Parts: sequence; structure tokens; C-alpha cells
Amino acid sequence: MTQRDVLTTVAPPISTEEAGVMMRRHFGLSGNVRELSSERDRNFHISTPGERGAGGQGYVLKFTNPAEPQPVTAFQTGVMQHVALRDPILPVPRVVPTVEGEAQTTVLIDGHPMILRLLTYLDGTPLHAAPASPGLMRALGATLARLDLALADYEHPGSERDLLWDITRTASVADRLHYLADGPRRRMVERFIAHFADDVAPRLPVLRHQVIHNDLNPHNAVVDPVGHQAVTGIIDFGDALRAPLVNDLATALAYHVTSGETPFGSIVEMTRAYNAVLPLTAEEVELLPDLVAARLALTISITGWRAAEYPENAAYILRNAERAFTGLEKLTGDEAATARTLLHLACQEV
Repeated sequence: MTQRDVLTTVAPPISTEEAGVMMRRHFGLSGNVRELSSERDRNFHISTPGERGAGGQGYVLKFTNPAEPQPVTAFQTGVMQHVALRDPILPVPRVVPTVEGEAQTTVLIDGHPMILRLLTYLDGTPLHAAPASPGLMRALGATLARLDLALADYEHPGSERDLLWDITRTASVADRLHYLADGPRRRMVERFIAHFADDVAPRLPVLRHQVIHNDLNPHNAVVDPVGHQAVTGIIDFGDALRAPLVNDLATALAYHVTSGETPFGSIVEMTRAYNAVLPLTAEEVELLPDLVAARLALTISITGWRAAEYPENAAYILRNAERAFTGLEKLTGDEAATARTLLHLACQEV
């Protein structure tokens, strides 16, 4: 099946009681269960009494969307296991084995087979709820670079994915732009996608390719709840795939174009810190502003389509849309040259 099936297939409902039963049966654990928001899967947070005190140990119980191909799920599980081996102190979820010692198992929910996994829960303040200080942006950039270094030698057949959220495929969302309201903003997206197809996409094959996280948005990172200066978790590898390495940085930058104490301050700090740990090539630096803009165009196009198809979940789907429009305006309008210059300078300061 393709990623489009996953985005259009609604996972069967699962009650907290059912999730608790599955937790006990397959992992031998019990605790307080609450449902978590998810774009396509069924996820639950489970807290159990343990050595960490009254709060107990936290876990995430993941029921994967039945439309997701099993090799893709196995690939995502392998990503977390590989990172744990290559950089054990990186704050990514750990895969908790089943009572049989397996990384995942398959359960039937309303007749649908769903892969079930248990991951450790990473505590902290969600990135979207923390102030975007220069120190935090540097920490985010450096942590992402370490993650990419850890994944540099990871290979798996499930990494070759047909994924709409792949920046490489930005031109393919042109047929979804009719879901956007007609007007200047829609025409801005149309112009950029045409530019991407003609001038950016042909240059991507020569870039470094590897497995990347591909979705470091503000809901997929948690930070130190006291000082907000350290990253305590990078979560949700559901969009991981093999793609140009620089796409990982571009995706993360896309959510911070409009923040910072100075114009483009947040993305400059994050880029500088990333480049200090994992230096970018000249071609990657040259394409970076367009790749950031491409991620914003993807966000606008895909969420506009999905919100129209699933109006009951529109608020969650569109949570980043307004910021994406504003960011794309900055990167394609009068401020585009400034952004490009600042990002180039950031990559020269090693």
C-alpha cells in the first residue's frame, strides 16, 4: 500500500480499557491509560508505578494504522533500535520488548490486523509550548545533527517509501491546491511549486542521501521543563525515510521561520549549530532556503486537502497551517534574499 492509503484510512477505534488489556497481555505491564492525539494511528500514554517515584514510568502504546505496510513499520522500529546502538545518550524512545522478547507484535482490532509496539515515554515540555530562545534553537540543531550522524549507516528496505511528506516530492501536491481558498496565498503556493519542479527538483539526486527523521515539528520534540535549553526527546519516527540529508534540517527549520529575536534568528541559530556538528556541503547550503520553503508548501497543500476531507479533525490537521503561510511569504517575498544570505553566513561560521 502507499502512504496515501495511510493518510486516508481511519484506524479503528480502541478504548482505553482495550489498550490496558493489550498492555497487560503483551507486555506484562499495567497502569493509568489515556489516549493521545495522532494523525493516523491509535496511541496511548500509560503511566505505571515504578522506581521513579509516585509518577511512575511512562510509556507510549502504539497501534499502527492497518494501511501501513509491515516493512515500513519494521523500518521505523529499526530506526529507534539503531540510534540506541550508535548514540545511546540521544533522547529518542526506546523499544520495549513484548513478553516473548519481540520488538513488536500483531493484534486484531475489529478484524483489522494492527502492529502493536511499546515505547518509553520521554518527559519534558513540548517544543511548541517553550519559548524559542537562541539557546534552545542551538540545542535543537545540534541534537538533530547527532541524530542524523547516528542514522548515517542505517539501511532497511522499508526506508524507500512513497511518502507525501517527502520534500523531494513537493511538485506532486500540485493537484491538491484546489482545496485551498482561491486568492493571493494560493497563487503564491502555485508559483513556488512550479519553481521547485523546474529549478530545485532536478538538483536533488546529487545530494547526500540517507535515512532521516523527516518530521521534527514542534509537536515531535520535548525540552527541559525548567530552563528550556536542552532537548529531552525527539519522538515519532512515523515519517522517517531515505531522502536527501539536508531535508531533515529543512523540515525542522520550516517551523521556526517566523520566530527569533532578530529576523530569521531561530533558523540561523539552528542551522549554525547543526552545521557545527554535521557540516553541510556547498550545494546543500545553496538549496536549503528552497527546501525549507518546500516543506512549508507541503504543509499548506497536504493539510488543506486533509482538513477538507476530514473536517471533524480539521483543528488538529491545520495546527501549523497559518505559520506555514507566513513563513512561505517570508521565504519567497521581499525578505527571501535576506534569509538566503543569513543561512549562508551561518554555515561559514564553523
